[in-house]
Amino acid sequence: MDLRTFCDRIRLPAEALAAMEPYLSMEEAEYASYKRRFLDDRDSFWESVKGESGYRRLLLYLICRLAVDSYEEYRALGIGDDVYEDTFSDIRIWCLTCARDHGEYGIEEFHWLQEHVQLRLFRLGRLQFQPYAFDRNVAIGGRKVQARQIVLNVHIPEGEPLDPREAEASFDKASVFFRGISPVFVCHSWLLYPGLSAVLSPESNILRFQRLFDVFERDETDRQAEQRIFGRALDDPAAYEERTSLQRNAKAYLVSGRKLGSGYGIRIGY
Repeated sequence: MDLRTFCDRIRLPAEALAAMEPYLSMEEAEYASYKRRFLDDRDSFWESVKGESGYRRLLLYLICRLAVDSYEEYRALGIGDDVYEDTFSDIRIWCLTCARDHGEYGIEEFHWLQEHVQLRLFRLGRLQFQPYAFDRNVAIGGRKVQARQIVLNVHIPEGEPLDPREAEASFDKASVFFRGISPVFVCHSWLLYPGLSAVLSPESNILRFQRLFDVFERDETDRQAEQRIFGRALDDPAAYEERTSLQRNAKAYLVSGRKLGSGYGIRIGY
């Protein structure tokens, strides 16, 4: 697979491809040097890229090249093109986020996207899954999950409605895809914060998704909900905009002195 085909398959905007134009003629030796540093010392790689002028555009190019290189690994493992394209569609999402937040097409979220190119995270339908060693002991409904047990961390990509039926289908796909790993799903997100029940309709997709998990812990200090709902976290909640019903309800909730944090949830399959 070549770079332009890859960009077409993840539906990268033409403007983003144009932003990479200065790097399309990069010598293979120079790219190989970046790749070697990425493989050997990712912190050093990140620091070297950040030191370049226009580093976000350079990082977009390098991440796309690394993703192209990983295609043969996908094929060797028997992973289908649909999973490959869905997984790396995250590059498009974060490129658009960069354009929104920084005014240029590129990539700022290196530490997140490095997981994709190292085949440590996969998108299966609506949700992303990342195997990792659980960091605590938890008992849910008489069943125990122990510290250091390998579980599946769940992430919810932006950009599409969160239909709980599609989430259920993703859990089913993950149970098959990650053969050998017990179907224990863990998620840390503002979407799992119990206080959202005072802000949203009981039939909202967010609360229906929340009910797919047993929430075993909450973090009242996390400002993730405000960042997602309003685009940023402000010291004075009265200054938040009210363009949607969610924003109006969340603003009233916060102005009343209450908090919107995040929740840690677990779902144990069978």
